[in-house]
Amino acid sequence: MKLLEIHIESTDVNKSVEFYKKLFDYDRILELNDSNQVVFILGNGCAFGIWKKGFKGLYDGRGGIHLHYAFQIAPEKYDTYKSRLQTNGTQVYEHDWGDGSRSLYFVDPDDNQGEFMTKDWLGNKDII
Repeated sequence: MKLLEIHIESTDVNKSVEFYKKLFDYDRILELNDSNQVVFILGNGCAFGIWKKGFKGLYDGRGGIHLHYAFQIAPEKYDTYKSRLQTNGTQVYEHDWGDGSRSLYFVDPDDNQGEFMTKDWLGNKDII
C-alpha cells in the first residue's frame, strides 16, 4: 500500500501553486473544477492537491487546513531542498534525529507545516 493522495485547503490557490512549484519535483500539474482544485502529480504517482478553501469534492470531501505532512527525500538531496526553501523566502527549521538522518520543516502560505525527511518511519534511508 502507498499513500495515493492528500489535499490541503488554500485561501489563494494560485499563490500556493507557485509556492509548491518551486519546491516539488513533479511530473505534471492538473487543474480541475475551474481551478478550484490543482493537483501536483509527484514522481511516485502520489497526488498532492491544493483545493480552494470551502471547495467540496465527492461526497462533501474537503481538503485539510493546518496539516502536517512529510515527504521522504534521499539524504543527498537534503541541501537541494533546503536551498529551494530558502530561495523561496521560506523560514527553514532543521532537525537532527541523532542517527544521521535530518529533517527540514517549513510552513506554507496557509500555515500548513511541511517536512522533508531523509528517512522513513522505520529508519530506512533508501527511498522505494
